[in-house]
Amino acid sequence: MMSPLKSKMKSYTLPQQIQEMGLYPFFRTIESEQDTVVKIGGKDVLMFGSNSYLGLTNHPKLKEASIKAIQKYGSGCAGSRFLNGTLDIHLELEDKLAKYVGKEGALVFSTGYQVNLGVISSIPGRHDYLILDDLDHACILDGSRLSFAKVMKYSHNDMESLEKVLSRCESDKIKLIVIDGVFSMEGDIAKLPEIVQLAEKYNASIMVDDAHGLGVLGKNGAGTADHFGLTDKVDLIMGTFSKSLASIGGFIAADLDTINYLKHNARSLIFSASIAPANAASVIAAVDLIQPRA
Repeated sequence: MMSPLKSKMKSYTLPQQIQEMGLYPFFRTIESEQDTVVKIGGKDVLMFGSNSYLGLTNHPKLKEASIKAIQKYGSGCAGSRFLNGTLDIHLELEDKLAKYVGKEGALVFSTGYQVNLGVISSIPGRHDYLILDDLDHACILDGSRLSFAKVMKYSHNDMESLEKVLSRCESDKIKLIVIDGVFSMEGDIAKLPEIVQLAEKYNASIMVDDAHGLGVLGKNGAGTADHFGLTDKVDLIMGTFSKSLASIGGFIAADLDTINYLKHNARSLIFSASIAPANAASVIAAVDLIQPRA
């Protein structure tokens, strides 16, 4: 008798059927660098799906920085940031990122997805509130599922809906509003000025996931909060390295007390290996390229 697991796996044949028909659009194998034109199946194809917003993935300075980092540190850290996986190059990167987005400190995770898993699940507690836009990214939703907080959603970019949600929250509890700065599928920008006003009215805090805003919005690409001149009004700014910064990893930026708390409570940081030295070096090079030269 076939086990329920085997039965489920065997029944999942739709993608394979589509692939055999030549219509399957996912997991396409690219045989070249990530650029405006890539090679698939030996043919040049225009790339319209890349997140390399600034075109830095093949930049010689990023390649050079990565090579030098491998020569100095090796290919990996063989541990988590919490134990033996923190290098001086990680601290250099965190200092640079904090200054870039205008916060006191920053903390680097091995992926942007893990930033949201760790931060969102660890800050609000069992009697607190997580307030999400209905179209927030999947990693925000997954982080909320790991939290013991009460999760409440409001209609996408609808400030009347957000206020109704906030009005139902207890005044003395943590109320963390988590939003995309630029919504990845819709392409619209969060109504941050209005969200800040409501957060101040109801004593709530704000976290902006700026995966798609970093490098694009704000002065020198400092992000959505900078774009609106509201960096000081946003408590946490999250960003990824896999888009404008042309590498892999992610970070959270906030005040030093919050960063210290997350260092010791974000499980996706404590129980995951740190990003490779080459990745850290390439992000440092990317930020240096984006920033104006003295």
